[in-house]
Amino acid sequence: MNSYRNTAQLYDLDEREIVKDDISFYMDFANKAGGEILEVACGTGRVTIPLARAGYDITGVDLSSDMLSRLRAKLEQEPIAVRKRVDLYQADMTEFQLDRLFPLLIIPFRSFQLLTEELQPEKCLNRISSHLTDEGIFIVTAFKPYAVLDESWVQPESEDWIKVVPISGTKVRRTNIKRRIDLKNQVTYPELLYYIEDSEGHEKVYIE
Repeated sequence: MNSYRNTAQLYDLDEREIVKDDISFYMDFANKAGGEILEVACGTGRVTIPLARAGYDITGVDLSSDMLSRLRAKLEQEPIAVRKRVDLYQADMTEFQLDRLFPLLIIPFRSFQLLTEELQPEKCLNRISSHLTDEGIFIVTAFKPYAVLDESWVQPESEDWIKVVPISGTKVRRTNIKRRIDLKNQVTYPELLYYIEDSEGHEKVYIE
């Protein structure tokens, strides 16, 4: 299980377009659904907070206590009205039970594909079904390869982004290694490496 214990506080430093350009998509569907939203795998609130700022009530579920702690800290910087629109629960996406229904349920940013064990996707979809109104909308995003993944997927370390944190001057550089692939089950095993260099040049590395 990847709980982001070492890197939750670094997650929001990623400012690439890929982590921004889907927000308007979810805004459009929030407007169409016209009711409370359930976001599964809400993480640090990349989608949660913009929706709450726009006036939507949203419930977030995530497995990682560290990601939720980061989200709660960010909410503390928001106006009271925004904070009141957000409910958060720590739970596995294959087991959560909230005892209410939602007209819009979303699993953004490929999180559904973290379910790599045989029965996990079915269990998650059962949970989704039990929380969705009869006319509700369910949106799940997924990475679709152009072909069956083979050994060519395995690649050496490459750089994703670099960010210098204001005030502290800390430099964060994230890279990735496409470590190995299970060909039979089409499951990939990447690693994300965060190189943290302080203003005096001392460096630490965290791996997820």
